[in-house]
Amino acid sequence: MNSISISDGTDTVTLLSEIEFSLQPSWIGSTSVTAGGKTVMDIIGIKHALTIPVGWLSKSDLSKLVSMIEASPVLSVSYPSLSEDVTEDFVFELPQLTAFKYGDSGVEQWYGVTLKAVQQGVD
Repeated sequence: MNSISISDGTDTVTLLSEIEFSLQPSWIGSTSVTAGGKTVMDIIGIKHALTIPVGWLSKSDLSKLVSMIEASPVLSVSYPSLSEDVTEDFVFELPQLTAFKYGDSGVEQWYGVTLKAVQQGVD
């Protein structure tokens, strides 16, 4: 897999192939410091934050993505990882939209759109 796909189960948007993205893991659990100064951790798992600077998006793809996020922010994302292709559910934020190219029917091209999401479950 050399691209990222985002789906709500009905519609799917496949982003440009080989797009750069970041996946930031963070520990989920609690930590405390003992009287002796030792840090003790009770780790439940790892949760990932996904950032995808999608670059250029057509009006139809961006419209579909925003509609999917507005209907339900929990979307399925398929992406390449270190060992294998992964499909997981992520909770998306609504993206900031920047217009670039105007046509007769309004904005035809968008740029600088960055999608941000946090994994719904815990690994």
